[in-house]
Amino acid sequence: MKKILAIALIPMTLLWSCSDDDGPAQDPQPNMPPESSMAPNFENFEEDGGRLAAVNNWAYAATSVGVYSAILYSNLVVPVTAFKIGLNQDATYNTETELWIWEYDINVAGKGSYNVRLTADVDGSDVDWTGYISLAGSFEDFVWFEGKSNLHADAGSWTLYESPESPSAWLSVTWSDVEATGVATSTFNVEKEGNFFESSITYTANTNADFNRSVTIVDTNASNTIEVDWNKPTGEGRVKSEAHFEDTAYHCWDETYNDTDCPS
Repeated sequence: MKKILAIALIPMTLLWSCSDDDGPAQDPQPNMPPESSMAPNFENFEEDGGRLAAVNNWAYAATSVGVYSAILYSNLVVPVTAFKIGLNQDATYNTETELWIWEYDINVAGKGSYNVRLTADVDGSDVDWTGYISLAGSFEDFVWFEGKSNLHADAGSWTLYESPESPSAWLSVTWSDVEATGVATSTFNVEKEGNFFESSITYTANTNADFNRSVTIVDTNASNTIEVDWNKPTGEGRVKSEAHFEDTAYHCWDETYNDTDCPS
């Protein structure tokens, strides 16, 4: 009698296990890559009044950082803005395509209003990211940026493309953000042919350092390497450039952005 009852219960058990109450299987939602992976914060080097002309060490650092900041925030302002705004959006899971999808609209001053569709394709612990951007009446689903990361978003890469009219790679990025060490690093390599081809800028945020932000610029056009360290939020910092200063020493500025002697 017990055997007959057990056999009779098997179909019911299978029905329960396949119940719609469990919902369709879906990949785990990945963590978004950090903002610094595509949009590092250079606000300490924004020109303020006549500051560029008034001080030397900070001004040289600001001008050098500004060249690469312009590549991101002027030439690539649309994909960078699309990614930054996406960090604050909610995602949905599409069971047919098996993709996590963030879809939203952005407005870029002087450029227009765009529709953005950011997708994440999860394969085990690996994630493929694709940023599709559309401009009504002009282009649709242009892949303006794409990248890879792991599920927890502590390491990955990006490729940013120039424009729908010229869809070649402009920048490639490798990045890491390790919470346990408090260190985040992003290296931007110029892929576009021209004066800055194969130049790079590496941005590091280190919560444990006195100078908790740093940038290393490798300028292949001028055969020069520039190292900049600063404290956020005080603003004090230092810069090193053998080609500019004709020495290998650091040159410092204080909290008022005026030149000062570097600590020995």
